[in-house]
Amino acid sequence: MKESGYLKDWGIAVLVIVAIKLAWLVIDHTLRLYMGDSMVFLAASERLLSPGARSWLYAWTLHFTSFQLGAPGPVLVAHVIWSIMSCVGLYGFLRHALKLRQWLCVLAAGLLATEPVQIFMERMVLAETFGLLALVCTLLVLSRYLVTGRLGWYWLGVLGGLAAGAIRPNFIPLTLGMAIVAPAILAAAQIRNGSSRGPVWRHAFISLLVLVLSHAGYTWLYGKSVGQPPGYVAHTGMMRIGLVAPLIKPEHFEGTGVSGRLLDEVERDLDDHWQRGHHIWGSDGLWPKLQQASENPEMVARTITRRAMLDDPLGLIRVNLETMNGYFDDKRVYWRMLDDEGQIAPSAPEIRDIKRKLDWDVQGLARSPSPARTWFSRSTQWLTFCLFALAPLSLLALAAGWNRQTRDQSLLLALTGLGMVAGHLLFAHIVSFRYLHAFPWFVFANLAVILSWITGPGTRSSRHGAGT
Repeated sequence: MKESGYLKDWGIAVLVIVAIKLAWLVIDHTLRLYMGDSMVFLAASERLLSPGARSWLYAWTLHFTSFQLGAPGPVLVAHVIWSIMSCVGLYGFLRHALKLRQWLCVLAAGLLATEPVQIFMERMVLAETFGLLALVCTLLVLSRYLVTGRLGWYWLGVLGGLAAGAIRPNFIPLTLGMAIVAPAILAAAQIRNGSSRGPVWRHAFISLLVLVLSHAGYTWLYGKSVGQPPGYVAHTGMMRIGLVAPLIKPEHFEGTGVSGRLLDEVERDLDDHWQRGHHIWGSDGLWPKLQQASENPEMVARTITRRAMLDDPLGLIRVNLETMNGYFDDKRVYWRMLDDEGQIAPSAPEIRDIKRKLDWDVQGLARSPSPARTWFSRSTQWLTFCLFALAPLSLLALAAGWNRQTRDQSLLLALTGLGMVAGHLLFAHIVSFRYLHAFPWFVFANLAVILSWITGPGTRSSRHGAGT
């Protein structure tokens, strides 16, 4: 009887999600490329390399799940399966952690299953879909930790956060923050319920020690494996140039072996924050100049970018706030969406290389239309809404769930949503809709909580517990 109820609870949601995904596969089964990230992933997947500025974990997972079959189809299938799991994760969190009614949970998961950026990114050789799954798993594991209070669940959540960061480096600050707030939420709940403060603070201290040692160990091992100092990304300094280029001043070069006068030789405008990405990838940017001027440009870049951020921490926020305004600039949105769609075609040698790797002819693919691409291209207003609405929705959903037995779970969801917005504000250097890939998951989660509050009582009873 119990098994029947369990299957009914999960079965409906899984059937709805899988049916939607299968329907989309029938409608559009075109796998696409985003140049040149996709080429980096394909090369790293073939040779099991660690791309310096990209995800080694996504590339290696492709190698073992799809690449060995020598065709593009398995890559798409893997992405769809990961996306299904993220949707099921949304259902599970809403239904079993937040105790919402089944129809609301199925509705939220079903909407996510057909959401434009999810559908399109499933069809791109990019790490977004796998990264969202890792982030969702991290949230679910930390949710379980809040229920059990067991350090084993916490450590698994820390490792999940590291995996999410290894897939999508922009998730590192977010998952680090999640791992910090989870013990704080648990400690507050235990003290509120009358637990002795000594054991509570001891547990919190051990949790944070586990966090510090896990991150220190990972960054040390990763740095060792790529021949760089400890870090989450081999080319940390290079990537930070693309973030803080307008803040770099000549005095930041002191003691690096490179003269600050190098900035005068950079052809591209350093003060224009819209040009930040070009200072990495463009031949006339700051990074190529550093490569010419130093035998160790990575360490020079780490030094000058660190000094720039410490000298003017609010400057980065100011610059990024100006960048956020770009989501309301029709011209900028138009050109950015063309890029996010994968309109840049691979070169002739790259086309031959892809043909050799996966027996996949991508000639003309960049310009070919498809239903998923059209669906995504029409979602700019929706994704902009997700970006700017997530913070207020998170706060409203927290208020709606504050007096319920699932307050701790609501806090975890709200703080994760707020952290996602803060991370985008601090670290997104361009207008990009694919960067917003994870936002709809949290928007739908918060909307489900708010809708549950609006429609009144009917949530699951307390006898089911408080977590996933």
